[in-house]
Amino acid sequence: MSLDPEDMSNNAVCPLCQHSESTVQNTFEVANLIQEWIKSFGINIQEEMSNVSRFHLYRCATCSLGFFKPESLAGSPALYEALQKFDWYYMPRKWEHDIALLDMHGCRKGIEIGCGSGDFVKRVLDDKKISFEGCEQNPSAVQAARRKGLRVYLESAENLAQLYPGSYDVVCSFQVLEHVDQPSAFLTASSRLLRPGGKLLLGLPNAQSFLRHQFNLLDLPPHHMTRWTDKVLTHLERWYPIKLVHIRYEPLADYHVDGYVGSYMSLLATRGLSALTMERVRFSIAHLIRLLGIQKVLRGQSIYACYLRV
Repeated sequence: MSLDPEDMSNNAVCPLCQHSESTVQNTFEVANLIQEWIKSFGINIQEEMSNVSRFHLYRCATCSLGFFKPESLAGSPALYEALQKFDWYYMPRKWEHDIALLDMHGCRKGIEIGCGSGDFVKRVLDDKKISFEGCEQNPSAVQAARRKGLRVYLESAENLAQLYPGSYDVVCSFQVLEHVDQPSAFLTASSRLLRPGGKLLLGLPNAQSFLRHQFNLLDLPPHHMTRWTDKVLTHLERWYPIKLVHIRYEPLADYHVDGYVGSYMSLLATRGLSALTMERVRFSIAHLIRLLGIQKVLRGQSIYACYLRV
């Protein structure tokens, strides 16, 4: 493996706003991640890592996006085919799906970019009775969607925008944008697919949620290439022909309560309060949160934004 394939100074170009003023936030050793992927998922990511020995997480000083370099670390379709074997990977129902269905009022034709095996596409067709399609780059997922009788393109958003500009009233993308190495091209293509007045609906992991206190393999290359917050999402209308309508925050899901408690207990441990991090204390706090329904007022892992094409 080579050492530092590019200059890792504080001059990395942001893949969203294209400004070059950024700061290094963290450094990761690839050899360690390869072993962790094998141990956690049984997947060898060595070929995904492009002969890089280490990489850095940057934060853009202009738009606040967190991003990894080099771009070559973005996962291949083969990586997503390997992850598809896990039942939890392509969740058929997501919190942001419910919000998006409400925002689709008045839309007649739409598409979901990164639709996986088409669960949300089918739900829209069943619930909203509008013309709705999908777009996906994982061949196995596309085949699964087509077996359900769904119209799903094996195509990138950029190529699709060249073929069908201004064709849709609504373009959706859920838990996808953080995976792409060129979010600027993705958002440009998504905007181009929309008619004037059309809606762009985005769901992403919230980098300001409890996730920021966890070490999460899936929040690093070759899986995630960028990290997003509400601050970043409010900046998008500065560079793309879209206007922000609203931002929503996911309430803490019941299946994330243990992770939420563990994240903040681990943070306390770094501040000398290790007595509060014992397993029985964590269990008691998680039980109390569920018992009182407190998770409904706590922020979960995802953030959602609705924009209008201008």
